[in-house]
Amino acid sequence: MTTLLSEEQLKQQIRIRLTQGRLPAASGPYMSHRGTGRACVVCRHGIESSEIECEVESPGITSPAHVTCHHLWREVSLGVR
Repeated sequence: MTTLLSEEQLKQQIRIRLTQGRLPAASGPYMSHRGTGRACVVCRHGIESSEIECEVESPGITSPAHVTCHHLWREVSLGVR
């Protein structure tokens, strides 16, 4: 995973997007599999086939994320509730 943002900067962006309703909470079940090249909803970088992709299910949408991004997203989601 390549990102120019620190972990704290990513968490701040997640908080803002959750509060604004631009990102669903990542507090429910998810599936993981080999990366498909889709963009991560957290850092917006592609998830390569050599990486693990987490798919978070929300009503009407499936959101892909890197494992590390998913952990941050879930942590912030549970704290925002």
